[in-house]
Amino acid sequence: MGLFDRFKKDRPLPAHEEAPETEAAPDALDEPAEPAPADLDDDADIHPKEAPRDRSENGPFDAAEDAPERHRLNLGPVAVPVIDGMQIRLETEQDSDRILAVTMIHSGGAMQLQAFAAPRGEGIWKSVRDEIAEGVRARKGKADELYTDLGNELVTQVPVRTKDGRTGVRVTRFAGIDGPRWFLRAVFSGSAVTDKETRSALVGLLRGAVVDRGTEARPPRELLPLVAPTVASPGPGQPAQQVEAGAPQDQATGDDDIDPFERGPEIAEIR
Repeated sequence: MGLFDRFKKDRPLPAHEEAPETEAAPDALDEPAEPAPADLDDDADIHPKEAPRDRSENGPFDAAEDAPERHRLNLGPVAVPVIDGMQIRLETEQDSDRILAVTMIHSGGAMQLQAFAAPRGEGIWKSVRDEIAEGVRARKGKADELYTDLGNELVTQVPVRTKDGRTGVRVTRFAGIDGPRWFLRAVFSGSAVTDKETRSALVGLLRGAVVDRGTEARPPRELLPLVAPTVASPGPGQPAQQVEAGAPQDQATGDDDIDPFERGPEIAEIR
């Protein structure tokens, strides 16, 4: 396993951390766009839960379910599998050091995971998906739904200005899993958008994740903050882990954060 980083953020709850930067040509793939804020609609229709039909057998798993044994990094509410050669980044809030998300980078692709509280009998992925699409289109981007092995995904393309001043396109795929009283959101970027092998490896990590929501009452869409892991010496055949705290050398800033989980001071939009 590669370097394990903790990234300090000066804004609450980003939609995702961008994959390592690459020079983008016009209309080329770029790092991901972030989803748009939207207020909760108390009169919105109730949507059924959306998840792979074999979720309880093949993940992502609830902590109460029988998950197969794998070497996982325990981050409190979410335990994620690790594979050799993978880099893990933790995104933390600047002032509080609260861990907002985990991003896994493998073969030039990235997948960010965030877990949220959700209603017991209602899915939120449909409404979240619609909010992301609305925010992307407001930025003159494109948002298209695609049915995959994870269910309904959203592919977004947002115009961006590259470092050399040219016009590019930021392409991202959003996937959502409605679990038992939790919602898990995955954001794919980099080669995970276009390369089948990279995507397959990261989807395998998503399907191997275990979510422990806890038993306390939480409002729907409340972020489940992650917990920094205790890194121990690896056992035989297990990948080594390194921990590094501090701000990133190449911290993405972005000028328009879009996040569908805005809830008072919990989540903010940056303009």
